[in-house]
Amino acid sequence: MRSSGLRVPTIFRAFANQSGGFEMVGFQVKDIYNAIEKQRRAGASDTDNALKYLQMLKRRDPCMFWKYSLDEQRRLHNIFWCDGASQYDFNVFGDVMGFDATYGRNKYKCPLVIFSGVDHHMRTVVFGCAVLSKEEEESYVWLLRAFLEAMKGKAPKSVITDGDQAMKSAIKAVFPEAHHRLCSWHLLRNATARVGIPRFMTKFRLCLMGDLEVDDFEDIWNDAVEEFGLQQNSWVKDMYEKKHMWSNAYIRGKFFTGLKITSSYNLREFIEHFQQYLEFMRRRLVVADYKSAYGEPVVKTRLEELKRFAAAVYIREVFVLFREVLLLASNVRVVSSKKTSTCTLFEVAMYCQGRSWNVSWGEIDDEFRCSCLRMESFGIPCVHIVGVLVRLNMVVIPGSLILGRWTKKAKQPPINNHVFSGEIPDAAYMSMHAAMLDDCRELVKLSCSNFEDYFEVKTKIANERDALREKIRKRLATTAEGGGDDASIHDPPRARHKGCGRHVVTTRGRYRRVQRCRKCGKAGHNARRCATGNGDDTTHELDAFGSSHNMDESQEADASQQMEYDDLSF
Repeated sequence: MRSSGLRVPTIFRAFANQSGGFEMVGFQVKDIYNAIEKQRRAGASDTDNALKYLQMLKRRDPCMFWKYSLDEQRRLHNIFWCDGASQYDFNVFGDVMGFDATYGRNKYKCPLVIFSGVDHHMRTVVFGCAVLSKEEEESYVWLLRAFLEAMKGKAPKSVITDGDQAMKSAIKAVFPEAHHRLCSWHLLRNATARVGIPRFMTKFRLCLMGDLEVDDFEDIWNDAVEEFGLQQNSWVKDMYEKKHMWSNAYIRGKFFTGLKITSSYNLREFIEHFQQYLEFMRRRLVVADYKSAYGEPVVKTRLEELKRFAAAVYIREVFVLFREVLLLASNVRVVSSKKTSTCTLFEVAMYCQGRSWNVSWGEIDDEFRCSCLRMESFGIPCVHIVGVLVRLNMVVIPGSLILGRWTKKAKQPPINNHVFSGEIPDAAYMSMHAAMLDDCRELVKLSCSNFEDYFEVKTKIANERDALREKIRKRLATTAEGGGDDASIHDPPRARHKGCGRHVVTTRGRYRRVQRCRKCGKAGHNARRCATGNGDDTTHELDAFGSSHNMDESQEADASQQMEYDDLSF
């Protein structure tokens, strides 16, 4: 039960329920803690146990990959791992990747780095995981190179991070061609901490997520800075200099799939629980695949032919988005058209709106492009292109407008089942399991109607089971790897990560964080009593994109409420 993630008090209550009361258990909660600690201390070191667990996963999944580095004292410095399913997911959906570090999720306080993305159901998939001793450029460069090695040299086209400078430098060194975008959640949270003016937050969110042209962005930004007197605010000036990394007006046309990001286990337990959670996530994706393959979405549009074609091609979640585009297509009017030597140009506008867009259609390759660049940004045809398709009386969506990652065939099993996901892909495993279970149920029903048939079938099943167990044991023995020099590796030291503030000891001997003003950074008062004005916080040292550890809970909640998915209206 402990290995499944249950807390010790929950385990104790479960024993009490089974035994008929707490007084019937025969031991106390403290005894469970002592037994767990005794198991932890027995045998090899924490690092050895973690590496042995990875070797065990390697025997089950031949594509399991891990890599680690050591410091001068042969202590574990960094470790990265990913299984075959993660490698397959990256091969299919690795064009956009989120790269985030989470603190304090293991007993060594080492940052956990998770590589994640979005699959064709627009759900999170994990490409790999790492634990680093230090958040420095050298560690991130090592990590990204290990990731590149695991993914057979394939690099993402777009990367989203929280803006850490060490991350940024490492991405530029290892993924020089990748587009780099900053995490919107971190930006909104830091805007709340560094400015804290509600009306500015509204305009900042519009600049961040709004469907704006560059000139519109500049006007709104300059008006906001002038209105709230933020000309000397260091964070505001820094954000403006990095606008090409976060504003939709400047990153339009770069594909990001709508992604915007981004306990005290020992190392071995942490890896084990992380793998268990991955299995849970992947089971949910298999169910989503089944619903999309065998379900018929309800359609509310008059463009019947285009609707049926889209429902047959797109995954359910993407079809729901495209359905909204179809509903808006009736509001599109073609203002003019002009044929050139290479393509036909259409000027289109929405009903009762003065703004217009240009759509080009190359008849030879059947390629469409729109000046709004939503197709390039999200991979789904925009309403302007769909309006031209209706004008041209097309009943199918051209292949140039269908992005493979959004289709029902995006995650077809590889020809060689051993290439990415071990022996059997998840979807195939569930299908085989269901088919075998049906046969076994019928066999049980037939054999249990007669004693002679029962004993005959039971003997055959036992013989087949023993033979299969021996076959699997021999197969696992051939793929097992020795520990090598791992036994001499020491556990990593407890890390002091970025943002770890100074602590004071109270009279009770417990550590308490020094509370500081979120505006000036000084102790002894809060933001309401601070003499510094709302527009001037230049004395407060804070990473422009990192976590603000001086925020109060209400401000962090405000920033969380501000965070939403990209505006996917096409």
